[in-house]
Amino acid sequence: MDDAEKLHRQRYGGPLVSPRTAKILVAVAGGVFVAIVIVVGLFVAREEVRYDVLAYDHLAADRIGVDFVVTMAPGTEATCRIQAMNEGRAQVGFVETTIPAQTERRTAHRVEISTQGEAVSAEVVGCTVG
Repeated sequence: MDDAEKLHRQRYGGPLVSPRTAKILVAVAGGVFVAIVIVVGLFVAREEVRYDVLAYDHLAADRIGVDFVVTMAPGTEATCRIQAMNEGRAQVGFVETTIPAQTERRTAHRVEISTQGEAVSAEVVGCTVG
């Protein structure tokens, strides 16, 4: 160790961990990261029903039509809950609809929701198998 290194070590201190320990910590952190990515991937892949709103139409002051897509395994039946919301994001209408078993994986559907006020948007709250 030369004088510059000694002076540096006196002024700032030595490393907090040894180089070997640092390598082990990096390897463990990498392993934990890979494990988390695998677990999240398994949860996403296991999701049986996926859904997305395509569009909604204002049919009348007290009715709204909602077009949505459901993605699930062919031959599976699902129940979807769709809500209509007003300007303040309060629920003004709700419908639960059964999606019968389909031959295609991705299918489009339309429901009409009677509302208790003027709806400005709609969303699929969730879909479950069965």
